Amino acid sequence: MSTDTDKIRQIRPGIRRVAREAGVSVSTVSRALNGYSDVSPKTRDRIEQVARDIGYQPDHVASMLRRNTTRTVTFVVSQPWTKYVDPFFLGVLDGLELALTAQGYDLQVVMARDTERENEVIHRIVERNRSDALIFARTRPRDDRVDWLEERGVPFATIGQTERNSHSFIDRDQLQVGRGSVERLAALGHRKIAHLTTPREYTYTRNTIQGVRMGLETCGLSIDPDLEIECTLGGRSGADAITQVLARGAQPTALICGNDVIAISALEALRSLGLKPGRDIALIGCDDSPVSAHVEPALTTFSQDLGAIGLRLGRIVLARLGGDLSIKQEIIKPQLIIRESDSPCLNAQ
Repeated sequence: MSTDTDKIRQIRPGIRRVAREAGVSVSTVSRALNGYSDVSPKTRDRIEQVARDIGYQPDHVASMLRRNTTRTVTFVVSQPWTKYVDPFFLGVLDGLELALTAQGYDLQVVMARDTERENEVIHRIVERNRSDALIFARTRPRDDRVDWLEERGVPFATIGQTERNSHSFIDRDQLQVGRGSVERLAALGHRKIAHLTTPREYTYTRNTIQGVRMGLETCGLSIDPDLEIECTLGGRSGADAITQVLARGAQPTALICGNDVIAISALEALRSLGLKPGRDIALIGCDDSPVSAHVEPALTTFSQDLGAIGLRLGRIVLARLGGDLSIKQEIIKPQLIIRESDSPCLNAQ
């Protein structure tokens, strides 16, 4: 049931509308209305006039957050990270905590039961003034969390992009992950390559799919819908996807897996079907989880320095808390770690 406050928020003009009608970015509006000297008088006057004309008023919650600092930055996560203790999550937190504590900030991790409830958690943190800034991941192309925080001028950064990319973020080059996987397998003689994707609701999944398709086109290979299976982030997702692929009558010689959890699950399923992973069917994963080097065969996968990503993410947030409202965006290049799971195609022609 909506409250009167909710109704007011729905009809009150937001900062994004001011930016759109003034022809400037959201960050420029925020800097102009907060008195920063790097906005020209002409631009400031135009922004202030638009704000008056449409009746814009800065959100009181964001104002309260600026006045009453908590010296805390919050990382919001939801299952399955919280359920499976994702090593990507842990590695990033390590670097992030190091960057924040060096400047006197505490890092707190707040868990949501599922992705749909992340919005509620973020709203509660902001409205109760429990944090100076927020960080979250698994962004969607159109992300309500990003929109809500931008409207209120709350400091935040994300791991991942959106369609608009109007905010600060760090992201891995998922196009290169997809394209590089295909190019590696094609060079080994594979022509029928299946892609076991992570959930399509996430931007990084869509970028990876685009990269795979670009790689297939570059290598002169066809895009077969029967070889593109969406997986969940659960433990048996790769095994379930292999069952779907084989049930469709497809016979891939190689698998590109959206993450190492999917790859290891698929690897185990192949073995249970009497196939030898790495020989009968090649596999490439992503994330370079700690177990990927110790499965049989050792998993070829994409890696990145998670601690360094956390450090850089922390510095982005600290700059924002220090008054720097410029948008900072970084794309991290992944590294292909070649092990034993992506051998040459046995039937290469």
